[in-house]
Amino acid sequence: MRHVVKLALAGLWLASGAHAQTVDPASDLGQFRTLRGDGMTALQQGDAAKALETFDKARAILPDSPSIALLQAQVYMQQKRTDDAKAVLIDYLKRGNVLDLAKNSDFTTLWDSALEDQLQANEAPFGAIRVAAALPDFVIAEALAFEPHNAQVVYVSGIRGGNILAEEPGGEREVIKLGPGIAAFGLGLHDGKLWASTAQSRQTEGYDASKPVTSKIVAINPADGAVITTMTDAKVAREFGHLLAGKDDLYVIDNNHGEVLRLTRYGETLEVLVPEGYMDSPQGLAENEDGSLLIVSDFTSGLYRVDLKAGSMTRLLAPADGNLLGLSSIARYGHDLIAIQNGFKPNRVLRIHMSADWTQAELVETLLRSEKLLAQPSQGLVADDFFVFVAKSQWSHLDDQGNPRAETVEPALVGVIKLTP
Repeated sequence: MRHVVKLALAGLWLASGAHAQTVDPASDLGQFRTLRGDGMTALQQGDAAKALETFDKARAILPDSPSIALLQAQVYMQQKRTDDAKAVLIDYLKRGNVLDLAKNSDFTTLWDSALEDQLQANEAPFGAIRVAAALPDFVIAEALAFEPHNAQVVYVSGIRGGNILAEEPGGEREVIKLGPGIAAFGLGLHDGKLWASTAQSRQTEGYDASKPVTSKIVAINPADGAVITTMTDAKVAREFGHLLAGKDDLYVIDNNHGEVLRLTRYGETLEVLVPEGYMDSPQGLAENEDGSLLIVSDFTSGLYRVDLKAGSMTRLLAPADGNLLGLSSIARYGHDLIAIQNGFKPNRVLRIHMSADWTQAELVETLLRSEKLLAQPSQGLVADDFFVFVAKSQWSHLDDQGNPRAETVEPALVGVIKLTP
């Protein structure tokens, strides 16, 4: 199922003071969640047949959802339909997922060597990187930026220090320190300006909850750190996240509302491109070569194709052997997308082979899979035939409350993967 919706390209009014995004029940994600809830209710009421029927409908919307697949397999096992349960698990593992049998003991009786071989393949280290830069201090590296065909100078945002660093051949340089409790969660270069999306962060030094700070879009001179222009949204309480400096326009995520905003022609007014209600946690942004199409990755529901000329949006289904969920970053490489998938373990870097018109994700290829080389990788960009990305961000050094476990940590790493046309 693919949901098509007209977008508010000229802007969408939202009530001032809104802080949490809601998902439209009619959207793909809304329908999926309703069906999953209905299936769970049917299970609790002892109606396995209805639960399976409902889970089937949910899987038609999100065929790469690990939770629905495992729920289906468990119900099949309860009904002693072992062949059906095994078929679901085969599909589950072919998509690259892993499974802890100790926590899913229902499946032990049907586990065989073929399933075990696929599981071990999904967990095995694969691929290699070259380390381009190591940031030895506790920085929590998030976003990065560089000129499209020149990654000699890489700009990296440090969440911990609230600064933007330039990793240059001669060493490291601090471009700007944004202020107490303020960090850059998105970076992009365009027309000689370094664009940053900034927001208050409790992980940033100097954070004070009693002094709220407005989230902003800032254009900076990368040579001396001088602020050229600053903009925000006076009508809506936003929290700007990932950013894309596109060919003609700038795009930025609003984490507060699950929206995608556009700064047309790098002007002065932010407009709502993808309104609240369709995505739970949009993160990655990638534009096609002529700037007519935009792909947005939602951490929870996968990839969305935005036709900027027609003003429409379509959610893309995952291919039969792939998973498009849990993507924190996407970047265009030719017709394809290079994606960081940190929502699953082991973390991965993927190449998503796309149709030329970006209407289909045809194949998901793993370029890198490693618990040793990857630790909460965050964002990345393509430079010619190389993918440059934050391989170890240091986010994994925070506890479940968001506090650092220790001040001394292993370096944040910027890695490089060679791509093949």
